[in-house]
Formats: sequence, structure tokens, C-alpha cells
Amino acid sequence: MKLLYCPTCLDIFNLNFEEKKCSCGRVSGKYIDNSNAITNGKGFSLAIGNGSFDIALHSSILSGNEKDRAYYLELCRMICWFRPNEGPGNPHTKVEE
Repeated sequence: MKLLYCPTCLDIFNLNFEEKKCSCGRVSGKYIDNSNAITNGKGFSLAIGNGSFDIALHSSILSGNEKDRAYYLELCRMICWFRPNEGPGNPHTKVEE
């Protein structure tokens, strides 16, 4: 899952096939197909591993409302990382100004 972060207005937003912008309009991007995106390169790209997300979601659903905070911290975590807007570290996103 691709997300963009704007360090100016602190928005984090997901991409879709229509161009999206943060609240202040500085950062923008969109998907160009099911796995590739373009951004204006002014923010940061965040990635959440799809498998990590699925496990956290499933663990959360199975827990109901009866688990304490420690359960969620242990079993419902997701792997998320910052990466460059383009290049070898992020081969599916390109910067287009």
C-alpha cells in the first residue's frame, strides 16, 4: 500500500487513479496502474506491507473488544517504512513535476 506524507501540513494520504493532494496542496500523486505511481516528489513515500496489514487486520478482527493494549501492540503491528520517491529503493514510483 502506497501512502504519501507531507512534512508541511502533516497529512498522510493513500493514492488512487485520480490525482490526490495533501491539505496544503504541496504534495500530490496518483496510481498509473495497479502497482506503479507518480508523485511530484515533494513529500515522502511510505509503504505498508500488504501481508503485514492483512495479519494486523485479521488479528484485530479476531480480538473483538476484549483484548488489552498489550495484545494490539504485540499482534496487530504493521511493518511500515519510508523510502525515496523514486530509484532502486522504490522501483514502482516515479517523480513527475
